[in-house]
Amino acid sequence: MWRHIAQSLQGPSHIADGTCCQDCNGVCLLGKNAASTLVACVADGAGSARFANLGSTIACESIIDNAATYFNDHGTFDNFDRIEALRWCDDARARIQTAASARDCGIRELATTLCAVIAAPHTSTFFQLGDGGIVLCSHGVHGVVFWPQSGEYANTTNFLTSDDYRDRLEFLAIKNGCSNIALLTDGLERLALSFNQQTPHAPFFAPLFKALRTTDDVAGLREDLRQFLASKSVQHRSDDDKTLILASRHFADDVA
Repeated sequence: MWRHIAQSLQGPSHIADGTCCQDCNGVCLLGKNAASTLVACVADGAGSARFANLGSTIACESIIDNAATYFNDHGTFDNFDRIEALRWCDDARARIQTAASARDCGIRELATTLCAVIAAPHTSTFFQLGDGGIVLCSHGVHGVVFWPQSGEYANTTNFLTSDDYRDRLEFLAIKNGCSNIALLTDGLERLALSFNQQTPHAPFFAPLFKALRTTDDVAGLREDLRQFLASKSVQHRSDDDKTLILASRHFADDVA
């Protein structure tokens, strides 16, 4: 069975200027017990976009809605492919375009990144547009699925709302189930990733995954995660919004 916790928090710069959190996250479980599939996503609205928070919210809601519909229709994600992932992104973008039209603005005013995971019992699927990251952990070994995307200019990235989003989408499907997964937005990149080696920073993730695997109080741990992300030591590393999802699948013979 899956355990998961998630938080999205305002960064210091947004607290200072009264801007709402422009990150969003979404998690759902499809199926039952040991056969359940975890679907998780994070999205980071562009700081320069007027309705960035709405763009990221729509992106996550669309992914969760499409996942539920796909599972109801197919009962499995074993044959999920890049074409289907693009369909989900197309739907998210269409919803964002509708919201932009209702506000009489261009779609770029709702610009957002997107990272998504479908962790089924026997397959794992990942897709990403923009920065942020998806991290996997198995028996103490940590890896990042896609390195955060950089845009054409310094300190820029790719967005779901970009004209070439279909070409920029990164996609990976593997015939293995995953046990420990983290998704994060770029506000945590410098704390959670080693840019010199292009690897996750294991000391950041190891205690978090251990706490999730061993806790008897998931709700309490969710609050602990909020306090951790809001702490001065974390907020000092980046003034951007911060989102983190942690998920762990439990088996009788789990080993840290």
